[in-house]
Amino acid sequence: MTNKRINFYERQLIEYWLKIGKSHRKIAKLVKRNNSDISREIKRNSSPYFPYNAIIAQKACDRKARKTNKRKLDQNLPLRNWVAERLKNDWSPQQIAGRLAHFPLPHLAGKTIAYETIYQYIYSGARSINGD
Repeated sequence: MTNKRINFYERQLIEYWLKIGKSHRKIAKLVKRNNSDISREIKRNSSPYFPYNAIIAQKACDRKARKTNKRKLDQNLPLRNWVAERLKNDWSPQQIAGRLAHFPLPHLAGKTIAYETIYQYIYSGARSINGD
């Protein structure tokens, strides 16, 4: 059993075997993957109205891969400035996240952030929280 991501060829096999009525467990054995990986892949990329489709599943996977590594604080300048101001005033990341979750601010349009995200941004070393 492999630990890497499901590739397009495997997705095509999954689609084919689903169409001919193979079970998730049988497909997992044929693809040499864990049953839970196959079940998760099928559940994530199908619905009662649309059966599993390898092309659509691959496009969704590619889109998700492109979306990663984009930090929330890098993408949202008003949120980053608001967080930076609170950090300068000695607020903890937990206090900042809690404040946004329980008392949303109008100028941040319902934005929330997890305290782990604030810690990751602080420790990333990519640049300072102030954007300097």
